[in-house]
Amino acid sequence: MIAVFWCFLASIGFAHPSSGIVVDEQGQVFFSDLTRGLLKIESDGKLTSVHKEGGHWLALDPQGSFARMQFAMSDRWPRWFKRRTPEGARPALITDGGSPLAIGRDGNLYYVCEDEKMIPGGLQIGRLSPDGKLALLNPQLRATSEKLGGIKGLACGPDGLFYITYPKAILKVSLQGEVTTLLDPVRVDDCDPRTTSRDLPRLRGLAIDAQNNVYAAATGCACVIKITPDAKVTAVLKAETPWAPCGVAVHGNDVYALEHINPNSEAHEDWPLRVRKLKPDGNVVTLARMDLDPPRQQR
Repeated sequence: MIAVFWCFLASIGFAHPSSGIVVDEQGQVFFSDLTRGLLKIESDGKLTSVHKEGGHWLALDPQGSFARMQFAMSDRWPRWFKRRTPEGARPALITDGGSPLAIGRDGNLYYVCEDEKMIPGGLQIGRLSPDGKLALLNPQLRATSEKLGGIKGLACGPDGLFYITYPKAILKVSLQGEVTTLLDPVRVDDCDPRTTSRDLPRLRGLAIDAQNNVYAAATGCACVIKITPDAKVTAVLKAETPWAPCGVAVHGNDVYALEHINPNSEAHEDWPLRVRKLKPDGNVVTLARMDLDPPRQQR
């Protein structure tokens, strides 16, 4: 069973490489490549293509609440989301058109939006039901997001709470819209700075395991950090120069990182990527590496 149960991540930030990575119940890894589309690493390690187009963020809809949704053809529903799996297929895979997104435990689609405009942005969390109803999870979240630098990542934990990253903080939001702080600021003691920006550790994608430990991509520090429920921070997976993580997924006791070359640079055109897995014993395995040539299986 996937550690994040009915809630799956999608993450994060805008004008940057993809942060979209999820893992299904069979241990198949799905990730988005802005150049090659939506890809899958099967349980036997084989790398295949799911769809020729990807996105910055990716959500797994395990019960298929949106398995028949025609996002691009309806005036009623937001058009910036696209279902990348065949109609009726479960689980469904949904990519974004400019917003972190996640399927909540209630089966609704939650996404980062811009206040009442209900368009992709970075200050609020919107809710879209399978029948097309739109609402803000908490209208007062806008002021908090402006103060903290905008929402950069969104995930749902086994407790049903949404976890959201800001450049230097992580907050929790209930389905009723109640906001609490997990940690602000987030400090990484052994940070390897990859940017001169003052918003270190520059958090992006995140995922939560069955024990409510948060794993977050500290992109500005080139590592994945683990934050325990009592707010202790540890770097658990580091990336060598010039790599840095943008997205994170959890499956059982394994942690998956979607990493890019120079992801802190908006000038990079292709952002080659790789997917690595951190095993419980501390060993790290590279599952796939995408250079500037067509996708291929990595061994």
